[in-house]
Order: sequence, then C-alpha cells, then structure tokens
Amino acid sequence: MRRAGYASAMVQSSNFRMWSLRSVVLLMSAGVLAGCTPARRPVPFQPPTARPLAPAIDPCPDATCPPGVSASFPTAEACPMRRPRNILALSGGGAYGAYSAGYLAGWTKSGTRPEFDVVTGISTGALIAPLAFLGPEFDCRSRHLYTQVQASDIFRIRAWVTIPFKDSAATSLPLQKLIESEITPEMMNRIATEHRKGRRLYIGTTNLDTRRLVVWDMGAIACRPGPESFRLFRDVLLASCSVPGMFPPVHFDVEVDGVKSTELHVDGGVTAQLFVPSHVFAAAAAASQEDAKLPVVPGQGLSSGGNLYVIVAGKLYPDASAVRPLVLPVMGASANALLYAHCRAELANLYGLAHPAGLKYHLTALRQDFASPDISVKFDQEAMNQLYEEGFVQACGASSWMFGPPTLSPGDGDFIRTGLQLRTPPCGVVPVIMPTGN
Repeated sequence: MRRAGYASAMVQSSNFRMWSLRSVVLLMSAGVLAGCTPARRPVPFQPPTARPLAPAIDPCPDATCPPGVSASFPTAEACPMRRPRNILALSGGGAYGAYSAGYLAGWTKSGTRPEFDVVTGISTGALIAPLAFLGPEFDCRSRHLYTQVQASDIFRIRAWVTIPFKDSAATSLPLQKLIESEITPEMMNRIATEHRKGRRLYIGTTNLDTRRLVVWDMGAIACRPGPESFRLFRDVLLASCSVPGMFPPVHFDVEVDGVKSTELHVDGGVTAQLFVPSHVFAAAAAASQEDAKLPVVPGQGLSSGGNLYVIVAGKLYPDASAVRPLVLPVMGASANALLYAHCRAELANLYGLAHPAGLKYHLTALRQDFASPDISVKFDQEAMNQLYEEGFVQACGASSWMFGPPTLSPGDGDFIRTGLQLRTPPCGVVPVIMPTGN
C-alpha cells in the first residue's frame, strides 16, 4: 500500500510539473501577444525609473524619542531601530514553509530561541515572519497554517480557455481570505508596539515595472492607524506570496512627489530568495566598532556581537532526476536549477556581509536526504506534516546549525573535469587546489 501510494504521489507530482510547464509556455506565448498592444493600467502610467524613493510622512509620529536620539525625519526615525543582536531571515519555498514553521517550534522547545530584533521574510517566509516576530506564543498559529491548509485554501485554477486573457493561471482569492483571517487588528497593534520598542519586521516583494526588490517596513505600516494601513499590510503579504504567472500581481496605488501611479508587485522570491536590509548590517557593524573601544572588564570578556539566523524552506540543492530531452522537461529542470542556485548565492552573500558586521552566521535547511515529493505548490497535508515534524526534530537536535554557506563551488565539489572518463573518489578525499601565479 505504501509503495502504491508513493507511486501514485509521484505520478501526480509528475503530472503537476507537466501542467506547470505547459502553463509557463502558454503564459509566455500570451505575454508575447500582449506585448503587441499597449498595457492598460488603472492609473495613468509613465515608464518607471529605478530611483531611490524615501517615505514622505513619519511612520511613527506618536513615538517618544529616547534620550540622545534625534527625532528629525526622514534622516532619523522617531522610533529608531535598536541594536540588531539577533536577526532572522526566512526564505521562500511554497509549501516547504512547513519546515520553517516546524523548525521555529522546535527551536522554542529547545529553550535556546532568542527574541529577534529584526525579522525578514520572502514569499512563504513572509507569512511566517509576523508570527516569528511576535514570539513563541504564535507557534501554534504557524503550525495550523502549514499543516491544516490545502491547495483549495490557497488558490483556484481558472478555466483553461480564459487563461491567455488573464494575468495569472489561478486566482489568489482563497489566499487573500486566509491572510485576512490571520492578520487581525490585535496582531497589528502588537506589531506596532514592538516596532516602537526598536524591533523591525521587513517583507520583500518584487516591483514588476522596475524588476527590483522592494522592502516594506511592516511595523511602520502597523503604526499608522486606519483601514488603509490594515489593507496595505495584508496586500504586502499577498504580493510577497504571489508567484508570477500562477497568482495575479497585486496593485499598489502610489504617489511620488505628488504624482500618482500604479505599481504591480509579485513574489519577492523573483528578485531575492531571502534578504537582510543593508542598514541592518551597518547598524550591527557600528555597534561592534563601539564595543571594540570599550575597556575589557575582568570576568566579563568582550561583547559577543550578534547573530544572523537563516532558515531555508527546503533543500540547498535540488534532487537529481533524469531529464527527458524534450523542450518542456529541459525548461523545467533548468528553471529548477536556477532557483536553487539563486538561493545559494544569496546565502553566500549574507555570509560575506555578516562577518564584517560582527554577526555570527547560522544556517539551517532541510536535510538533503529527506524524501520529499514535489509539493511546493501542491500543499499536500500529509507531506507538509512530515516537513513540519522534520523541522521540529532538527531544531531540537544538538547540532542543527551550519556556520557557513553552502560550498562556494558552483559544480560537483572542487574537482575539475578533464575529460569524459570519470570515477568516484574515495570517501573523505578532498581535492587539493594548487595556487597559481606568483
């Protein structure tokens, strides 16, 4: 029975991948045709310029500045960010977010989970980020979100004949309703309270017009009263989870220097699998430099600096499988490899930024030998429960963290091929790289 069930799941997974690939080709064809006609936008639209944009109003007007902190805006916030000692970055990964939710719960169980000064989230990580930001008491909400939902709670596939004339293959109304049920006024008020204490919650989306990552300060949005801020908070979460082509982009009516326009935003994972804003590293580096100037107190030692924790919702490398030499399987395998490589590049980048800032790097991901079906957009409850339990057990282990990024070599280790006759090296043998030049 188990073998039959596994075989059935693999067949369904294969059929779903083929459906997804056909959708990609269909959507690309529709995009080419759409490019022949002028784009229609709800608000008069001008070609965008990728220029820096700053907030026009104080996001935290009712805050009281601590002594010695300037209240001028926008050069300094009215409620400044506190020293980032513990930073958490949550990656995208669709249904594999169940692993991240389970890991956070297991981390709580281990008794070593700190309060995070900064939390960032992309795609499925954006849904977990507000709950992780508010603390362990919301672990049960994360578990319900990633073990009880199914595909029908996230999206509905459109009729095939209508897809070429729509902005996505599915509607995200179920996901929108799910976000509305999770993001309550009480949660918004608590996030605003923590923001005023100096903690930060950041969510990333992709602006389709500029093709760049946009980072949203969710605490600052929560601080602004009124239904507009409430709606914006939910829309940002929806946009960060809106897989392009699968879900429709989210429209944001913005005003820049008095001129109104409409931006289209989709999944933040398009431009970054995970992120930490540069000013967070700058603040950590400045604090570390100040610590270095302090005299060493006998018995206390030096300040520990801080920690960067990264939770990847999934594996660091894709599972190997034979690829049929046909256009759709080749495109699918290539896109799959690209996404994983993109994630590893981001992990290496964060590692390179963490050390100069005095932050110790911590990384965890789903173990490579974990047998997991392709459920990133299938939301199979049984598989998601297994992922949740795997994350929980892994976090409770004694050595659940890696302290460096994945191998910096883009290939199979550091062995360089010199021909077509190959062999498997003995276990434990590490290639020796000879220095070149003077």
